[in-house]
Amino acid sequence: MILPAAIAHLCEYFICFLFFNTVFQHKKKYFTTALCGLIMYIVVFLIYMLLDSPVANIIAGLVFNFLFGIIFYKCKIRNAVFCSLFLIAALTASEFIVMAVASLSNGSGIDTYNSSEYSFLLMSLISRMLFLIIVLLVGKILPKKATEKTPVFLILFPVASLITLYAVWSVSSKFNISKQDSLLITIASMSVIASIIFTYIFYSKTEKKLEELYKAQTEAEKIKTDLAYYNILEQQNSNLRAYAHDTKNHLSAIKNLNNDPEIEMHISQMSERLAEYSKVCHSGNHTLDVVVDKYVAECKINELSFMFDIKNNNLANIEPYDTVTILGNLLDNALEAAKNSAQKTISFETDYRNDFSVIIISNSYDTNPLSDGKSLPITTKANKQLHGYGLKSVRNILKKYNGDISFDYDNESKIFVVTVMIDK
Repeated sequence: MILPAAIAHLCEYFICFLFFNTVFQHKKKYFTTALCGLIMYIVVFLIYMLLDSPVANIIAGLVFNFLFGIIFYKCKIRNAVFCSLFLIAALTASEFIVMAVASLSNGSGIDTYNSSEYSFLLMSLISRMLFLIIVLLVGKILPKKATEKTPVFLILFPVASLITLYAVWSVSSKFNISKQDSLLITIASMSVIASIIFTYIFYSKTEKKLEELYKAQTEAEKIKTDLAYYNILEQQNSNLRAYAHDTKNHLSAIKNLNNDPEIEMHISQMSERLAEYSKVCHSGNHTLDVVVDKYVAECKINELSFMFDIKNNNLANIEPYDTVTILGNLLDNALEAAKNSAQKTISFETDYRNDFSVIIISNSYDTNPLSDGKSLPITTKANKQLHGYGLKSVRNILKKYNGDISFDYDNESKIFVVTVMIDK
């Protein structure tokens, strides 16, 4: 019964793949994960065929599920152990339940399960359908990798199919049916379970795409709002600076006419306070000036040291929207990280290197955010699911300018550095 066993194992694999894909985030690409997992499960099937031992099959399944979770998903060891044990327990339970119900329904023993290839395959498919239902129900109550939730109607679909498959088996077991009819029933049964599995996989991918689209739209709206805010802020600041300039002139005139030292002291103090309302950054790039002024103010509020040097390059070759996207996301991340550090420092520098504009943003951070060996920093934000889209937006903008971004961390100085290269 090699073919029925192979089909049963193939169904097992796709159900396990669906479970991990629903609960955890990928480490690698979707297709790569699916293909490598399939190759690994072929090994499990070969072990089953060679040893012909239920115990060996269970152990091989446990090892596969554990390794599959650890290698291809962002899954901790304890979670991988739990998921591996759960999947094997659910599979074993579904097989025993189906065999027990089958033996009770027609008054025969459990040997009915292996009476023929057709019976074995049909019963295997029924048990895998029950296994799928158990996996989906448990998957609904486990913490998800994202905000997606499986609709109830998608769980009713396999339940209805399970009842249908059982009815087909019950009827066919009571009558002598031809090999041709058995083949048609088998193909129909396989098509049912395959359609359900691939419906769930397709639904999961569609949900992920919709979530990414939602995040992209949210990020775009945020950038547009920031840009509008910067324009309003610059207009207000311009009016305020004009008023402060006129007021300083009036105070200077009053000071020259005054002979009272105490009044002169108050006028000097007022002039110093008015000087604080002057523009901090004077790069010649309207958008860059407003962005820098904003983060100077935010760092002052959060008691952070903010240093900037943009005299050599005012990023005039970058469009205002793109400037806000790049600097807004990177400086937001730097601000968030620096607030949780001991040094509480941020520096921002622009320059030219060869034929590229260079942006260097450094911030203090007490632990290495690249410690997981990835090229992207580990988030410190509370909502980890929605984090990371800012950096994706930056990368997308950089493609437009044939640019690139890199990250580095100095363990001695405890400084995290982001370097952006943009083609002039």
